[in-house]
Amino acid sequence: MKLSDLLKRDEIISVKGPDREISSIVYHSEKASKDSLFFAIDGQFHQGTDHIREAAAKGAAAVAVAGDKKDCMTGKDKDSLTVVRVPNVRRALALASSRMYNNPSGKLLVIGVTGTKGKTTTAFMIRQILQESGIKTGIIGTVENGYDGHMAKANATTPQPPEINSLLAEMAENGCRAAVIEVSSQGLMHSRIDGIDIDIGVFTNISPDHIGKGEHRNFREYLCWKSTLFQKCRWAVANIDDPHTPEILKKSHLEKTVFFGENGSGDLVADDISLKIENGFPVTTYMLSARLPGKNRTVRPIKVNMAGRFNVENSLAAIGTARLLGVPWKHIDSAMEKIRVPGRVEIVRVNAGFTAMVDYAHNGIALRNLLESLREYRPERIILVFGCGGNRDPGRRREMAMAAAGYADTIIITSDNPRREDPMKIIGDITSAVNETDVLHEKQVLIIPDRKEAIETALNTAGKGDFAVIAGKGHETYQIIGTKVLHFDDREVILSWRKDEP
Repeated sequence: MKLSDLLKRDEIISVKGPDREISSIVYHSEKASKDSLFFAIDGQFHQGTDHIREAAAKGAAAVAVAGDKKDCMTGKDKDSLTVVRVPNVRRALALASSRMYNNPSGKLLVIGVTGTKGKTTTAFMIRQILQESGIKTGIIGTVENGYDGHMAKANATTPQPPEINSLLAEMAENGCRAAVIEVSSQGLMHSRIDGIDIDIGVFTNISPDHIGKGEHRNFREYLCWKSTLFQKCRWAVANIDDPHTPEILKKSHLEKTVFFGENGSGDLVADDISLKIENGFPVTTYMLSARLPGKNRTVRPIKVNMAGRFNVENSLAAIGTARLLGVPWKHIDSAMEKIRVPGRVEIVRVNAGFTAMVDYAHNGIALRNLLESLREYRPERIILVFGCGGNRDPGRRREMAMAAAGYADTIIITSDNPRREDPMKIIGDITSAVNETDVLHEKQVLIIPDRKEAIETALNTAGKGDFAVIAGKGHETYQIIGTKVLHFDDREVILSWRKDEP
């Protein structure tokens, strides 16, 4: 494809060099090859232009750079590369990626899910419902990317544009009619879904998170970026109970909007919510009152095969999306009773009289919501294992400590993904916050830095009717210590413990 077909004249500032034939789009110089178009994107710790020479050495034909960059070409690179200056390199990457793959999103029904909590579960629920109704559906998100029989572990909630468009193209070529994409605020801020046609935007909720160095400066900026998804959609499904919903939708020009929640003024309203144990497993049930444009109000029971009051909200978002698309109730009911989401209140069978589960709750609000909801199942005790990630908002340590102190009976503080921070410093911060709550006289608090040992201690401590909750990492199959990424899966530790039992 010609360079001029990938980047249009009205999207660029200037071009220096001939119109070249482009074979691939790259944003990492080490992945450049003959006739690549290299996008010189600045990172948190480097300048994209520092890598142009490597891209040229590998055969790149052209480079896209920010218009405000000084002349970054030297020596023979000046003659070998066509230089395109653009207002925004990330946006240019997104638009060019869509064109390189012949606008694959235009061949699919695309549903984008955003929110602080619930994106992954809601996306999985939507996909499950559509699959049940015979609509082959792909998924792109935090846990995995792909479609039936072709799933791969994900590396980011919202991948970079070449990966997203490549995935969408593969889905369309292999019979998918729809795709569900988790859309993060970082993905929106970095233009990763620019150039993608999104039919339905789904808003779960918003609360302060992802605020700090390398993320968002403040909550206002975070909310602003979340809201931009709905400026790209035709239809929306939104949480009427969230006080920020009006602002999230304020600048959108939507043809249809479906509101859900426990507020009686919504189009989908949940009532008579019940959290109970069935056959040894926690489930969530409620009565749903549904009223959509052109349809009579329907009142019917809903059973969600997942623990947690927060899954009422997630399931309402998924059901609202499905009903907006005209999916019959029988497929919705079937999907909700089958749903399983990796690392989201995921039950791991231990056959030991207690319930073991892993969950991705990695901030104070998510952990509090999880534990508060689990309390409604009336377990004998909640034994909690958790830590906090390093090189992330340090305020999370205190917030998670407060949630643990408020709702867990036994608290085991351990390591999460310390990254470049000292794990004992992180554990110390959490422990200090727990100690401030004055719970030591009434609750057991253990410090076990080794995560495997901490999980095994929780399982050895648990008795009949207890909940052993392993929080923070959920679906993750790794632990980041320093710069090393080591294999680690909370679920595998639980299964190994079960296997070792007589």
